[in-house]
Amino acid sequence: MMARTQMDVADTDGIAASRFWRWLRIVGLSLALIFLIGVAAGFVAAHLERQHGLNLRAFALLSGIALAIVGCGWLLVRDIRRPTGEEPLTAKERLNRNILIGSGLIGAAMSAVIMIAAGEDLAKSSVFSSAPLPPTVAIVLVLVMGVLVPALSVYWHRSAVDEQEADAYKTGALYGLYVFMIGAPVWWFAWRGGLVPEPNGIAIYFATILTVAVIWIWKKYR
Repeated sequence: MMARTQMDVADTDGIAASRFWRWLRIVGLSLALIFLIGVAAGFVAAHLERQHGLNLRAFALLSGIALAIVGCGWLLVRDIRRPTGEEPLTAKERLNRNILIGSGLIGAAMSAVIMIAAGEDLAKSSVFSSAPLPPTVAIVLVLVMGVLVPALSVYWHRSAVDEQEADAYKTGALYGLYVFMIGAPVWWFAWRGGLVPEPNGIAIYFATILTVAVIWIWKKYR
């Protein structure tokens, strides 16, 4: 009986670890896909702005980027659809998964829009850039982040989250708050002392949400 119990615990730990690494791969592949789509959009926009077509070298490079996008997309879909050996997903779990995928696609689309708006100036296409944007692009991004994302987040919390995931999210949000509450003034004081570059609000933002995401994944799938 004791041996069976130890085996059951080991199997449970193995399944939890497998789920954790599966979702970590999904997050990593999603970020890679967003980055590659942004690179492709910026590459095409730069050539269009220069008002000349793609030469053989540029076409080969773009084909390589497109192949990488297809590869990342295929690996992402494979991981999402990979059987887990558990019970079939409920309607709420499927809704949860679809909302998360949709959120990733929104992020990819926003990255592509920024890259296209930046044109050939790759420095402006960085998510950490504070370079001016065309008013139309700025309005679209403001509406997406200020209206669509909050509405989607509220719907996700009310319709697609169970108690375990809600607890994981709250824990992640708490640690994210610590990162912001401590990291932002530390960076500010260090900058005032001439020790580091000027604080970057977007860098602090991404550090905060990355902390939330990592703690959420660990808390939910460990």
